[in-house]
Amino acid sequence: ASCPVAAGIFAKLNGIRISVGKSPLGWLNPFIYQNAAAFQDVKLGANGCTPFVKGFDAIEGWDPATGVGTPDFDRLAKIVESLP
Repeated sequence: ASCPVAAGIFAKLNGIRISVGKSPLGWLNPFIYQNAAAFQDVKLGANGCTPFVKGFDAIEGWDPATGVGTPDFDRLAKIVESLP
């Protein structure tokens, strides 16, 4: 369920840029990792699906279970508004 939410957030961020005549963000990976502080880090939990499959633990910073964390729309909006 997180992919549609993240897609919606980045669509709204692109909408902010387009509304003031700027180009869309484009490839997001560099933007995300350069602005990791604009994401709420998830530090607890795991993505295992059964008691027999451990999966990955959430840890401080980037991890395979949660990436850089949950996007903070207000913080990201301020960042995209300031980009050329």
